[in-house]
Amino acid sequence: MSRTLLAAAAVLTLSASVAAQTQVPVSKAVTPKHAGVYKMATGELVPATPGERSGPVVIFNASELTNYYSVPGLDQEWLDEGSLLDRNPGNVEQMNGMEFVYCSTEADATQNSGTVTFAFYDDTIVCSGPSNGGNFALGGYLCAYDIVGLPLGDANGAIQCWIVTVDLMCGFECPPDLSFDWATDNANTKLFGWSFIPRNDNTGPWLTKGGTQASGIDNSFVWFDQFGALVGCFWFGGTPFANFAMKMWGNDAGVRHYNAVAPGAADDYCMSMLDAGAGNYTFDITDAAGTSVGGWLVASLGAGELPVAGGHLMIALPNLPPTPVPVAAGGSTYAVPAGTFYLQGVGTANGGPPSAGNLPNHWSNGIQKN
Repeated sequence: MSRTLLAAAAVLTLSASVAAQTQVPVSKAVTPKHAGVYKMATGELVPATPGERSGPVVIFNASELTNYYSVPGLDQEWLDEGSLLDRNPGNVEQMNGMEFVYCSTEADATQNSGTVTFAFYDDTIVCSGPSNGGNFALGGYLCAYDIVGLPLGDANGAIQCWIVTVDLMCGFECPPDLSFDWATDNANTKLFGWSFIPRNDNTGPWLTKGGTQASGIDNSFVWFDQFGALVGCFWFGGTPFANFAMKMWGNDAGVRHYNAVAPGAADDYCMSMLDAGAGNYTFDITDAAGTSVGGWLVASLGAGELPVAGGHLMIALPNLPPTPVPVAAGGSTYAVPAGTFYLQGVGTANGGPPSAGNLPNHWSNGIQKN
């Protein structure tokens, strides 16, 4: 199938004719199975559990599956597009999880030989690609992820299709810190880009249907080869508008996680902040295994990154009263007044409140609340 697509692409040039759309050939898929949840923090593909941390808000959804998939070929980058709503102060967004669907006829006796790379771009142009001229080979992406240990086809190369949920919480969000933003401008039809790059032959993304131009979905995608050269613009064909299967999650509106640039050994806690309504938020602190452990909540009017006791203080001193306040295992709910605040969860060896004389031995990510 990739040979057919490559043959079709060979007639395209890298001049004005690149804008012409060639229809992509597709293959019949089979019912997908859920392969599990890929934990970016540990590099493990684990069975799904009810307490997955990503979300809670779906920020992009192209997951109404067709019965077809297509194969880019080894290391080829297929770049699709969409639009993110202007839902946050300052019109910025953060992704903390995603879900994709793919099929493969590559023989995989161990059922863990697959790798797919994903890259996300702040701004892209239909039938051209990222507006900054970037792609995976040449750079210019916001964030990129290698998802490894995936199942492919069965041991004899019979087709198998898989759904994979990716947990980006606690250090792998996009963006991961406050050094850059993922800007939204849905009001002016700004598009973001994302790409699927298979690291195995005979493996490719599932096609979805039901998208519209209003949601930022064009009926085409852009193809770059492994060296970053533009192969061309390809058409899904037919209506409704199509996309490659992708769902993305983010935090509640006005909530953004940020992480130490170079985490220490004690930067091993993760804190979440969920809108509980009427100005209240529920805070939960988990350890590296994802178990809710409780601890202490501190807050300030500024962000920071100060190395302390093997971890990092992610808020500016001094703390705002009445913090520190306790956070119970399983979460605690507090009223958070209007305004911009920076918060962090910590744990101490003796379980008492953190202070200059009782430094934390566990530190979480920071949270910016606007």
